Amino acid sequence: MTQAQQLPDASSVTTVSLDRLAARDSGEMEKLRKAAAFPGYFYLDLGGEGDVAEQTRRLYAVADRYFDQPAEVKKRDVREGQPASSDRGFKSCVTDESFEMSTDEMRQGTLHLPTVISEQATAMNSFHERCHSATLVILERLADALDVPLTQHHNSDGNAEQTSESGLKLIAEPAVARASDVVENKHRDSGTLTMLFYDAWSLHVCLSAEGEEPQRWTFVPPPPGGCALVHGASTLSRMTGGRLSAPLHRVTQPADGAAKRFFLSYFLRPDHRVSSEGPVCVA
Repeated sequence: MTQAQQLPDASSVTTVSLDRLAARDSGEMEKLRKAAAFPGYFYLDLGGEGDVAEQTRRLYAVADRYFDQPAEVKKRDVREGQPASSDRGFKSCVTDESFEMSTDEMRQGTLHLPTVISEQATAMNSFHERCHSATLVILERLADALDVPLTQHHNSDGNAEQTSESGLKLIAEPAVARASDVVENKHRDSGTLTMLFYDAWSLHVCLSAEGEEPQRWTFVPPPPGGCALVHGASTLSRMTGGRLSAPLHRVTQPADGAAKRFFLSYFLRPDHRVSSEGPVCVA
């Protein structure tokens, strides 16, 4: 029996075409708007299935080599002195390890990569740019659909003076021997949009309304070839007056069994003016 057959609570997920969004296809824009409103996530078909599959395969291998290094080596990549809210560089906690690369630094040519990652710098930066560009297209079409100026806080014109915490993150979050031992980690992302690539059943999303008990949770299957899973985050919900969702979610596992598990996550976050000016709602 396959893992999918063991998951009766698995979510059916809307697929949205990036090419059609870029062409301003009205039907695709409406499909995007509905999915972003509820349940707050969708698959994004990036086009070029084999190309995307090859990129992700290569970067999963980079992540494996990077996180397989001794702890003392990875600790050299900790970004000292950055705010607690910043995730750049290497970080670790009880459940996972991560290495995040700044979009601003990548685009300005100032990004420093550890040796293991720098060996694939061209592939990494190309993938990073692809994710960044795709999330901006999504944001622009959501702005069009809702008639709200979402892009004004996301440096869509490339102004180097408007910096943000946007970045591509490599994550190692192994599955554990007993599913009952998974540490609870439910949360909402704090940025605008999250684009996630993963190949193991692991993403668990809450479909319940705020305050509804008991909560209803569903697994979101790994994206099909050529696709990423995209979901809204808290800034997007706030900027649209709650019309778009920031789903509560967690990383878990459907069954027992220890195994390596890697995630490629792109986080589109608003520029620092939003943080300094406080909550923004343009709805």
